[in-house]
Amino acid sequence: MPRTLVTKRITVPGNLQLACDQFNRGQFFECHETLEEIWQQEHGPVRDLYKGLIQVAAAFVHITRNHYRGPDRLFATAAGYLRPFAAEGALGFDVAALVAAVESAHARLCAAGPANPASLYPGAEPVFAFDATKLPAEARRWSAWGFDADGAPTVMEITVIE
Repeated sequence: MPRTLVTKRITVPGNLQLACDQFNRGQFFECHETLEEIWQQEHGPVRDLYKGLIQVAAAFVHITRNHYRGPDRLFATAAGYLRPFAAEGALGFDVAALVAAVESAHARLCAAGPANPASLYPGAEPVFAFDATKLPAEARRWSAWGFDADGAPTVMEITVIE
C-alpha cells in the first residue's frame, strides 16, 4: 500500500494527551508515532523529554514482541534522556516518577532475561500522565514549540507520512 504525505492540524496538549491515553491502553506503537509528531517539530530542550518518552514506548513495543535486546538498550537511553528533567519535572510530567518506573522496568527485564521479555507486559509499564494545568508555565519556561508567548497552545500544521 503506497504511503502518502498528509497535512494534519495538531496541538501539543492534544498530542500529549493522546499519547498518554495510547500508552496507558497498551498502544505503544501508536503512542510512539503520536509523540514523534511533536518531537520532530521541537528544537528546544524539551525535545529530549519527548525522545525519552518515545523510547519508553518503543521499549514496550519490543517487549510485546518478546524481544530483549531492543528494550534493554531503549530503557537505558530513555532514562538518560529523561533524567535531566527529573528534579523539576517538565511539561506537567512527573519525570522523577517516570525515571524510577523506567529503571524498575529495566531491572525487571534484566532479571527476566532474554528468555521471556513479554512476561513484563502487562505489569512493568509506567503510567503516562501529565498535569495540563502546568502546561502554560512550562511552555514558557522551556520555550516549547506549539505554544504562543503566553504559553497558550496553538494549532500547528504538520506534514506526516501515512
